[in-house]
Amino acid sequence: MIQQPNRPTSYDVIVIGGGPAGTALATFVQRQGHSCLVLNDSTFPRYHIGESLIPHTYGTLDRLGLLPKLRESHFPVKHSVRFVSPSGAAADPFYFSETIEGDRARTWQVKRSEFDQMCLDNALQAGVEVRMGTSVHEVMFENGQAVGVMAHQGAEPPSAIRSKVVVDASGRSTIIGKQLGLREEIPNLQKSSIWSYYRGGQRLAGIDAGETTVFTIQDRGWFWYIPLPDDIVSVGIVAAPEYLFDESSDFEKIYQREVERCGPLSERLQNAEQVDIVRGIRKLAYLNRQVAGDGWIMIGDAAGFLDPIYSSGLFLALASAELAANCVHEALEKDDLSAGQLGAFTGALWDGVDVVWRLIKAYYDPTFSFRAFAERHPEHRAALIDCLIGDVVGKDLTPFLDALAKMTPPPARLK
Repeated sequence: MIQQPNRPTSYDVIVIGGGPAGTALATFVQRQGHSCLVLNDSTFPRYHIGESLIPHTYGTLDRLGLLPKLRESHFPVKHSVRFVSPSGAAADPFYFSETIEGDRARTWQVKRSEFDQMCLDNALQAGVEVRMGTSVHEVMFENGQAVGVMAHQGAEPPSAIRSKVVVDASGRSTIIGKQLGLREEIPNLQKSSIWSYYRGGQRLAGIDAGETTVFTIQDRGWFWYIPLPDDIVSVGIVAAPEYLFDESSDFEKIYQREVERCGPLSERLQNAEQVDIVRGIRKLAYLNRQVAGDGWIMIGDAAGFLDPIYSSGLFLALASAELAANCVHEALEKDDLSAGQLGAFTGALWDGVDVVWRLIKAYYDPTFSFRAFAERHPEHRAALIDCLIGDVVGKDLTPFLDALAKMTPPPARLK
């Protein structure tokens, strides 16, 4: 990489990845007086899946200073989530206002190309240096500690950029995870996803117009239906690969087959036009068995991804970024770049992830239904909604989880 005049070759923190997790952490750390460099292999605006925010992102978005921009945006406002059975019977929506008062009871369905640009611009305004179109060739280690990266732009040869801390926010690329051989599949959670976009799909009335609707299909697969700006809806299926690919490996053919099979969904799309290509991921779930080391940490999807059923991806990305930013700041202040210091946030985070994990396994249990759970345990409806809004980090949900375990066996803890 040809260094431009006056461009530093050393930083306090290098962040690999310019998505919401990476830019959020960089923004927080830069504001605390540390120099941050974000490297992103693509240029913005760029396409990305994962469009539904959940309400518990509110606090992080507020502290980032993004709420005014979101309120002024054309993103549909989301007040609830609703589950629809294969027969078409719709459960009452879970309104976030049942457990949250005021403005925090709503969130947004975002077009990621615009939302990610918003997050990136916010980081730039905080003083973060950003280099787009710059790929990380490898993370450099000395005596077992990360000390920077080898990065290159375009056809230029890789060159070294040093840092005290390296943050892997590279999403599904999991740069450090792959380099150190840490990435693993999650047993008993083999799911695939295929999706596309429509213009003119039916929306519900009033405050339900922006809700996320989950259409359950056979074998506990499901479709998401997410309203986006400009009369676009995101429609995707998640199901076991042996079900989706039983007849064909062609994403387009499988997608059209499944949309037609799902009667309640087809009704919503009867006057709609598909306006984008069909995309897919054959293996959704993975984790890294270690997410912090001397001089490095992973956040967001770089650390792992479970399932999109509760729209927890962006929440966990932003939550892990803010928690990790505090640990990075303390590490730099104390000159303690050990795995224990940098990874001090992981305990609380993984406790929250474990709650999400148990809800995911409950959803895919054919003997379980949230409607039946809410009817049998009305005293835990508020806790269930807390989980759906992402209020799971640093919170004792033991009574709720004990009740859940009586209806569906809990899985082994992931971490």
